[in-house]
Amino acid sequence: MRKVFLSLVLTANIFFASAQSKVEVITKIEAPNPDPSGIAVSSENRVFLGFPRHADNHKEFALAELVAGKLQPFPNKAFVYPSTKPYQDWLVSPHGIYIDKNDVLWVLDDGKRSGIKEIPEGAAKVVAIDIHSKKILHSLRIPKPVLSDDSHFNDLRVDLSHGEKGTVYIANSGFGERYSLVILDVATGKAKEVLLNHPSTSPEPGFMGFLEGKPLVYDFKKQTFPSGGADGIALSPDQKTLYWTAITGRKLYSISTDILSNFNTPEKEIENTVQYEGERPACDGLAEDEQGNIYFGAFEQQSIIKRKKDGQYNLLSHDQENYVWLDGLAYRNGYVYVTLGQWNRLPGFNEGKDLRKPPYWVVKIKSE
Repeated sequence: MRKVFLSLVLTANIFFASAQSKVEVITKIEAPNPDPSGIAVSSENRVFLGFPRHADNHKEFALAELVAGKLQPFPNKAFVYPSTKPYQDWLVSPHGIYIDKNDVLWVLDDGKRSGIKEIPEGAAKVVAIDIHSKKILHSLRIPKPVLSDDSHFNDLRVDLSHGEKGTVYIANSGFGERYSLVILDVATGKAKEVLLNHPSTSPEPGFMGFLEGKPLVYDFKKQTFPSGGADGIALSPDQKTLYWTAITGRKLYSISTDILSNFNTPEKEIENTVQYEGERPACDGLAEDEQGNIYFGAFEQQSIIKRKKDGQYNLLSHDQENYVWLDGLAYRNGYVYVTLGQWNRLPGFNEGKDLRKPPYWVVKIKSE
């Protein structure tokens, strides 16, 4: 029995060591630079990072490119540092970022700053930037009543197959108890909120999760870990199916983009079209590849998990010491890129104590 036990232990260690050996730390971010959240990678492996202000109203840049291991404000300093200019003229709090097949960087600005309840019109927006010329191609305000102070526009995907200039899908995880998906038509700027507080976009009742080995129960009135509704979002390679996850939950959902992108589709039809895709790891952001695989940052298991197109799951990487909170994910050229922002260690979740321990890592993992 002892030999069998030792064999199992050695096999497990080899398995996890093999998974860990695929990891490359591409940068470690030290103060005064803030925590990273969103990440996007171009066809030429240029890496872009977002630094939101909703949890920490910092005075540093909100968007940067990683160049030779150093962070450079992108597209320029005037656009990414705090400003007294109109809110639509600078990035207030970029959360999700995404690069489309044309190497256009799409930035979702949730417009929220820590300590300020209001999200002013013009602060919440989607900005499209040509990464080569650094020219701003689109700036799409999210208008009221779609915009609410209780909205948290968390992540986005851009569908270039619907609409004259494309359609943007946004996951709203909610600063308050308001959870939904938001659709923006790029050509017209028209916005629509759907699946408002629907079971697929809302926290799962009674959710209990483990963070750094500690069992925690979801309670909106006393939050002890990052929580909310629709958060992770992914788009199939043919752009026909949108997937999403609630940060407080373990279910994966999808819907046809033919239905979702049509502004004339009745809400009831949208609700009836939602598909349940099965269980998945509790996670924050998602990434997807050209084969239809979806990647999850499993915060309970402190692992990167791959969901194959047939619904089977594989472990890509596990690190109990450093994978504290797997936040933004991006896939490019055979690698999954991940930001590790330690968001669960913020003072608001820990009785006023800031438990974060910089540096904040950004890693990439080979996908097999």
